[in-house]
Amino acid sequence: MRYAVMADIHANLEALNAVLEDAYKRDATEIWCLGDIINYGPDPTACLEILMNHKHLAVAGNHDLAVAGKINHSLFELEAARCLAWTRSQLSSDMIDYLAVLPEMLIVGDFSLVHGSLKRPVWDYITTPQLASENFGLMRTPYCLVGHTHMPYVFTTGQNGICRGMPLMAGSMQPLRQTNLIINPGSVGQPRDGNPQASYGIYNDEARTFCLYRVAYNIPATQKKMQKAKLPPFLSARLSKGR
Repeated sequence: MRYAVMADIHANLEALNAVLEDAYKRDATEIWCLGDIINYGPDPTACLEILMNHKHLAVAGNHDLAVAGKINHSLFELEAARCLAWTRSQLSSDMIDYLAVLPEMLIVGDFSLVHGSLKRPVWDYITTPQLASENFGLMRTPYCLVGHTHMPYVFTTGQNGICRGMPLMAGSMQPLRQTNLIINPGSVGQPRDGNPQASYGIYNDEARTFCLYRVAYNIPATQKKMQKAKLPPFLSARLSKGR
């Protein structure tokens, strides 16, 4: 089987549809979502409907739990908190209930799925080898899939125990062998690595590989909807830059 691994959709319907179209062309049969399905973007209802109607597994992101009322909005910056209130107003009670019970971590075979880190699942960012090393010590599976940073990356430890990290580029194939790995597929709806194309990966359980893909989508359409909803202008502008 092939699994579409994605994170940080952030209510960007155009990006999500483009990623799913690409993933199904590559014979993906199930979605593994690493959190932050909603907030920031203009289509929280549509994105949740798509995910809930597909075969999927999902863990909670900090924005998901905040919209569900599980995290205080005061912990977010002012503009993000404004978006949280708007997003919640768009959702049905069933969708809020769905978000409220998302687990903070899932273990699926050889994989741990989490939004931020194993140490603090919905808050910590794994951005450096030092932070990754802390999480390697907490792993109960050979591989860990994370999101939250909006940047595609892989961390590994060598035989000498030294942790190393490197960006994942489009088309890069990561073999899943005996070395432990922490893999971030980047962001579907709000990339921040300088490439505005939506980012996701496919895990092939037969070939034992993870491959990263980038997909172009209609950024102006998303921006127009964000402007119509009167969401913060900088959130719209950053989509064009991938920052």
